[in-house]
Amino acid sequence: MKTTLRLVFATFLLFLTSCSSLQVSSETANEADLNKYSSYTLADTEEGFLAHVNPTQKMQLEKAIEEQAQAISTVKNNSGVTGTDVLINYFVVVDTKRDLDTYTNYYGRRRWRYQITEVEVREYTQGTLIVDFIDAKTNEVVWHGSTTGVITTNSIALEQKINDAVKAIFDKYRKDRSL
Repeated sequence: MKTTLRLVFATFLLFLTSCSSLQVSSETANEADLNKYSSYTLADTEEGFLAHVNPTQKMQLEKAIEEQAQAISTVKNNSGVTGTDVLINYFVVVDTKRDLDTYTNYYGRRRWRYQITEVEVREYTQGTLIVDFIDAKTNEVVWHGSTTGVITTNSIALEQKINDAVKAIFDKYRKDRSL
């Protein structure tokens, strides 16, 4: 019975955390005018650079970044006289985390008491997506955004999480850009 209650509670907590909005942190370089950037290109990533990302996930990430970048820029891969204004670089960090829950139960009667302590260990995979906007002329990072979330093994749910994470980062960029 206790195991069933714990399982229901853990599922409820997982449901609550999966429905919550993503927390995005960002930082803009000093004196950077984000409005002057009108063309972009996705920075090339070296083979093996994204060690924990398989080719399908890399393709999903790049597709999501391209879709969001097109929403903030009318020009993609500008190869004209001036060249690209900004390079968009991304990086993924994957880490295994553990949560520990300790439960202590007391049983007893009038003159004796018995104590049972149970420790429940849950392992999960946490991923951090980092997106940098790099000024193509000065090669300096002008904007940095990141978000962290639990990674699922379900490929359809993972693709949705990737899309949501990229959208959240670009929404934060749009907000920082309008300031």
